[in-house]
Amino acid sequence: MGRFKDLTLVLMITFLYHTMNQMFVPTLPLYITGLGGSEVVVGVIVGLLSLGSIGFKVFFGKLATRRSNVLVLRIGLVVATCVMLLYQPFLGFAFLGVTRLLQSLGLAGYVAGAQGLLSENTRADNRGLFFGVFAAMIGLGMVVGPLLGSFIADHAGYSALFWGGMMVVAVAMVLSFLIDGKSGHTGPSMGRKYQPHSPWKNRDLLVISGTMFLSASIMGATSSIFTLHAGAVGIANASLFFSLFALTYTLSGALSGYLSDRFGRTAMIVPGFCLLIIGLLFLTMLNGNTIMVLAAVCIGIGFGFVNTVLMAMVPGVSVNAIDASNDLAFFSNAFDLGIVLGSIGLSWLATYSYGLLWLAVALTNVFGLLLYLRFNPEKRRTLKAQV
Repeated sequence: MGRFKDLTLVLMITFLYHTMNQMFVPTLPLYITGLGGSEVVVGVIVGLLSLGSIGFKVFFGKLATRRSNVLVLRIGLVVATCVMLLYQPFLGFAFLGVTRLLQSLGLAGYVAGAQGLLSENTRADNRGLFFGVFAAMIGLGMVVGPLLGSFIADHAGYSALFWGGMMVVAVAMVLSFLIDGKSGHTGPSMGRKYQPHSPWKNRDLLVISGTMFLSASIMGATSSIFTLHAGAVGIANASLFFSLFALTYTLSGALSGYLSDRFGRTAMIVPGFCLLIIGLLFLTMLNGNTIMVLAAVCIGIGFGFVNTVLMAMVPGVSVNAIDASNDLAFFSNAFDLGIVLGSIGLSWLATYSYGLLWLAVALTNVFGLLLYLRFNPEKRRTLKAQV
């Protein structure tokens, strides 16, 4: 019963946190450009959230391993709630960048704590299913967040948007204190001196994380640039793209997790990458709502397959169960680095051509697929078990 309660609370928190986070996806680029920021400024400020969380997740991953996942989750949500107050006064783009970096501290704590709790309360034979539901909660937040954020910004202004975001994440913070965190197999019993195994020495984890790094570039590029591209071709409601992406991500994430438990992880990852690449090619031809819908559906389904299944693979390749939290933090850092690659590393291509940007992201995902197929961790572990 304790496991079920903790899992339920983690899933509810996940929905609320990502609802808050996604409220700013279609609105923050417009907020920045409305204050005079360029595409490059948008890309940098959007990407700072993921960039800043990378270093913090290294710390939180080790803290979760030595102490507890629930402690890390609570720290992250408290910070995420308090930092929203700093959005209220606009004191320049530098201050906004600092605010995003502080927000990344909350993101790191939430991610390390929530994924660690999910790992410690699931087994190998049902992990895909629960990580799929976890992905579905993220997807539901992606459905609700952009629509809610756009509605508040359009009808009440950006100040109300920031207050609304704080209220949503504050509920998640309160729920985190209802988790007892005593049902899993990791936690403080290992002691503060326990040193997790280095993720850099885990070949399978490196392959999984490298694949995620390349694939996540699509998230950074779309979150920072798509709204601007849509406006340039006369699409008035870019939020529809993000909502369709989120809806299809939700459904495909839940389904792929369950199917990967039955038919294997690779059987979901390969078609997922193919759909991602097709969706990005659609974006190179963006000229209206029809192409936008096709791109959103392909990218949503594809990313739901790839992200969910790769994440579910991580605990299975950890040296031992106690390292899962630290390894998931490492994997999540690869995800965030991919967002940085898409938002900061590639967004400058949009100043020349939006189509050129989407083509570059498509090629990045081709490399991600080739990396996974070349060093396939699932196949390697199957062959190793047969020896």
